[in-house]
Amino acid sequence: MKKTHKLLAGSLLLSGSVFAQPAPPSAPSAPPAEGVDISVGQTPTLSVPEMNSQAREYQQSMSQVLKRIHALEDTARKQKDIIKLNCVMDKQVQAKVNANIADQAMAALQENVARGDDGGRIHEFTRLTIINQKVTVLGAEAENCIGEDLSFVGATRVDLDIDPNIPQDDPTQPAVPTSPIERPPAASTYR
Repeated sequence: MKKTHKLLAGSLLLSGSVFAQPAPPSAPSAPPAEGVDISVGQTPTLSVPEMNSQAREYQQSMSQVLKRIHALEDTARKQKDIIKLNCVMDKQVQAKVNANIADQAMAALQENVARGDDGGRIHEFTRLTIINQKVTVLGAEAENCIGEDLSFVGATRVDLDIDPNIPQDDPTQPAVPTSPIERPPAASTYR
């Protein structure tokens, strides 16, 4: 028993010292090789007026999504479903935060346009594009919280055509006998 305790204590001390060792120094990063392009491959090809117009469309789209999420919140409140309400409220908070960031990005976009800073203008437009996509996704997730789908177009209508060749009687019910049932003769004389 003492041997087991000594072995356990020794292994604990040894493992503690192994984990306490400093990390080995990392290798210095090498500069990029000559002829290697490390720039971003895609940049928006929109002109300044097109970019401003698209940015305004993004803001209108985000505003519509926020209105829809608010309507979903009202729906969840009317249903008195706390789970749906919490889910929608979470998406609403996230969408509002992203919309505020989009407002800041829009202001920065206008400043960069006024200064003639093409790099800053492209950066802020890219931010707006990404934020618009996030808000759109949050709107879809809020729809899922309630159980509705964005492609909902109305109530389902079912039309039923009955084939006249189908028999009208119920096959699961036994048929009623047409002749009277006679009692069988007695098997014995004892009653």
